Amino acid sequence: MFIASRISAKIKFSIERMLGGGALLQLLLAWGIVVLVAITGGFLAFYLTRGDAGLSEEFWWSFLRLTDPGYLGDDEGLLRRVISTLLTVAGYVLFMGTLVAIMTQWLFRQMRYFELGQTPVSFRNHTVLLGWTSRTLPVINELTNPIIPIQNVNKIAVLAEDITEGPSEEMLAEDFSARDRRRIVLRSGSILNPDHLLRVAIADAKTVIIPSRSNFAEQTLSADTDVIKVLLSLQTEYAKGKDPQVVAELQDARKVPIALHTYQGNLQIIASDLIIARILMRSALYPGLSGAVNALLIDPEQAQFMPESAEPFVGKQWNQVFAGAQKATPCGILRPEKSKRSGSTETILAPQGNFVIAQGDEILYLATSHQDAKNHKRAANHRPMQVNERLITPPRPLKRKILMLGWNNRVIALLDEMAKDSRTKYYVTNVSSAPVAERQQLFQERWPTRSKQLEIDWQQADYTAESVMSALKPQDFDSVMMFSSDRSASGEEADARSIVAFMLLDYLLAQGNYETRPHIMVELHDPSNAAYVNHSNNEVLVSSVVVSHVLAQVAVYPQLRLVYEHLLSADGARMAVRFLPAKLQRTISIAELREYALADRAVLLGYQEIGGKTVLNPTANTQVKATENTQLIVLQGV
Repeated sequence: MFIASRISAKIKFSIERMLGGGALLQLLLAWGIVVLVAITGGFLAFYLTRGDAGLSEEFWWSFLRLTDPGYLGDDEGLLRRVISTLLTVAGYVLFMGTLVAIMTQWLFRQMRYFELGQTPVSFRNHTVLLGWTSRTLPVINELTNPIIPIQNVNKIAVLAEDITEGPSEEMLAEDFSARDRRRIVLRSGSILNPDHLLRVAIADAKTVIIPSRSNFAEQTLSADTDVIKVLLSLQTEYAKGKDPQVVAELQDARKVPIALHTYQGNLQIIASDLIIARILMRSALYPGLSGAVNALLIDPEQAQFMPESAEPFVGKQWNQVFAGAQKATPCGILRPEKSKRSGSTETILAPQGNFVIAQGDEILYLATSHQDAKNHKRAANHRPMQVNERLITPPRPLKRKILMLGWNNRVIALLDEMAKDSRTKYYVTNVSSAPVAERQQLFQERWPTRSKQLEIDWQQADYTAESVMSALKPQDFDSVMMFSSDRSASGEEADARSIVAFMLLDYLLAQGNYETRPHIMVELHDPSNAAYVNHSNNEVLVSSVVVSHVLAQVAVYPQLRLVYEHLLSADGARMAVRFLPAKLQRTISIAELREYALADRAVLLGYQEIGGKTVLNPTANTQVKATENTQLIVLQGV
């Protein structure tokens, strides 16, 4: 009994191994069973019916009945008909059913393999996106924007964990043209597996973009680690002589030196926490500035920064370059630095009027199309107009009282930036469901000593409760900031919590009928939720879209990384707001406003009404009905 059981188990194991060995072994096993049944049927027919046919003919007779049921009516005699019927039924099950099942499974596996997209692409000089995150689709939309010449981004290959579980459906849901869909190819694979990177031909890529994973729950801790691991794989290709331009996002700016040390090639690092923190800090100091930032970094219909060769202007002065511009706004000069790392440039924004253009320089334009920038080929003599008035610079607050609701890594970076600011004292109340000790420890890792410029009141509470929000007295603060919590399981859940908190805050402020309403800044994950909180005297920042825009822009124009750093910084050349004195609060042309900006060594980027739409890169002959609420968006030089 024991021996029979072992033999049976061994036979089952052998059959299982064959069935798991692929379609060929499965077919061989099925054919073996068919032949065995055919031989058995032949023996039965030969010995039981005692016909005139030989044994070999009976084998053939049995095989025909097994494989073709059409022979069933040709047989005579009861036993032969019984055997023929049994063979025909067995043929339906073994010959037809088994073969169809095997071939169907094989075809399904092949279709699944092709659906996964594991075949390496045969692209060259293409753009690679590694990973499918909240950044990926916005980056693809930016790269396929008509404002970017197609020769700059020809083909796009995306590597995702499993393109059949979301990415393919999300791509189909996007409103891409047929031409753009042909430009985009999805491949399945892990960004941490060097062999999988070959599926997107990473060694032959022109640009590699590494967006960080989501800012939520367990993904936050390992996001930067994954990016640095990918950079290590790219360094192996760099050592072989391959040097793709790499644009990587890190969620912690402190890891930038490690990333630069890991990859020795052309690398641009986007520290997303620092970018968002600087936008929030500037908005807290100068309410309304985030509207200009959103127009520049989110709105696809607005003008964008783009560099063009300054060859036609070599030897000319900056004021001659600026005077000849019509449809595009020259913003500064990008000068290559040969002594530094590959791809490094010196960024000179809003230079002095007598600044001389040198060979190899590029001009940074704010334009709605490359054609508008390229059409600017002639310098003109600048005839400065008599400027009797000066634009009003909003005074920098000496102190700011800020209520922060929620907790994520951007809050830590923002507190760090505030602690470094020597010109403004910040009184911050941070409320979150995260333990106070945990938040204090994370901040002290960034800023171990006590800052004279920052005082923090840590509170642990649910700020979506009316009693908690009322006790905080939000009306007494200069600014209220709401952050997408990284303790939520998803961006949608975090946004829902922020929206509930905003509606509660809006309700309490409306019920109180206070004379002044604090400036409210809401950070969201999904841009579609912005409509729910887009009320007066508050601003919305969709952090994922902002970072995606910067990633895409730097991927196409690496020189822009330093430009964005300057724009959002508190020192040096930066984006700022200006107001008009009473004598200029009239219908006035953009050409005249440009002269007033130049008198302050600034470049006029656009204008906006408080709470209204931002207009960037207006033409020189545009007429503006300026009021005391008109804000001029300028690029302030140093």
